[in-house]
Amino acid sequence: MKSGAANERKAHLSSRGSLVVGGCNLSSDPTVFPYSRDQVQAMLVDAKTTLPRRDGPKEMIKIWGAGRSSKGVRLNMRYANWAPLLECEAVITAISPKESRVVADCGKSTNSDSALSRTQNSLRSPMFEEHIAATLNKRAFNRSTVDAKESAAVLTNLPGMQREALQMSVDEARRMAAERVR
Repeated sequence: MKSGAANERKAHLSSRGSLVVGGCNLSSDPTVFPYSRDQVQAMLVDAKTTLPRRDGPKEMIKIWGAGRSSKGVRLNMRYANWAPLLECEAVITAISPKESRVVADCGKSTNSDSALSRTQNSLRSPMFEEHIAATLNKRAFNRSTVDAKESAAVLTNLPGMQREALQMSVDEARRMAAERVR
């Protein structure tokens, strides 16, 4: 039988109510982790995620820490060697000496009134969020979590995107008709 102290080390309840089992965060807030700010920074700077693209194993998706920043850690991602570099920041906030909140801040488009812009903003962060969660929970990257977040973002904004696309089509038809009249 394991001693009570050993069991307590394996599973404990932090001061904020986060259940931590074997290093995994089981709290109700998935952005809170049982590590100090410095520990989180070190883990994310060293972390690398490599996974196959959906179109085949020739190219790999790569996510990695690009160094510490004043807010936390800069993260980079490439969908292929030829693809543009995507950047995001893991913003780290110390909650207590042994607990930190980590949120992906991938920037936002200036036109938040547009459903298309809101969708693009929502699609920027799921890969980075999963990289952060997998790294800090010491588990494998879960692509289905990313897929679910991306699908939810698209479905949430779909009616607005359809209205915007229809309006763009109407505007373009009017422009073309005006050109023909000239």
